[in-house]
Amino acid sequence: MSGIQRSSGFTLLELLITITILGIVATVAVPSFREMVLNSRISTQTNEITGLISFARSEASKLREGAVTICASTDSTSCSGSSSWETGLIVFRDDDMNAAFGGTDQLLKVSGPLAGGNTLRIRDMTSDGGGYVQFDSKGFPRASATDETAGSFIICDDRGAAEARAVSVNFSGQANLARDTDADGVLNDHKSNNISCP
Repeated sequence: MSGIQRSSGFTLLELLITITILGIVATVAVPSFREMVLNSRISTQTNEITGLISFARSEASKLREGAVTICASTDSTSCSGSSSWETGLIVFRDDDMNAAFGGTDQLLKVSGPLAGGNTLRIRDMTSDGGGYVQFDSKGFPRASATDETAGSFIICDDRGAAEARAVSVNFSGQANLARDTDADGVLNDHKSNNISCP
């Protein structure tokens, strides 16, 4: 019995159709996947910042005196004095309330640099030009006479303010995720102003 045997491989036409379909799917899927990764990263970072603020406030409320300080840090052992908090931060019991880790101070928590080139800035609430935030033994934010005790921690990625996240801290020290209270597509800080990115 004679006949033509068909190969089990792909024809050139089938291969071209498959590559075209894969190209179309990749064109649609890759941007969506990138957005999903960026959203996941910034949400995780926001949750970590919220947790650190709540932790610092809780630890401060256990003290009879002194304060708990959160500050920007580049080496995980000292305050950098910088207003750029994305390099990492430390939380420590600040016995002498001088916002410098040393002496009898106790390191409570360390957070490393933000991934993805994201930025972390604080609006208001900070002392020393944005270098640190303190909570007193009642769990309230502590500030000098010229500083505000409420503020916002703002996390941005390369998409800008429209996709940024923020944690607002009120005068009693409670941390809440910022919301878009004026429905313009940008979150609002503790003063109901639109947040901004550096």
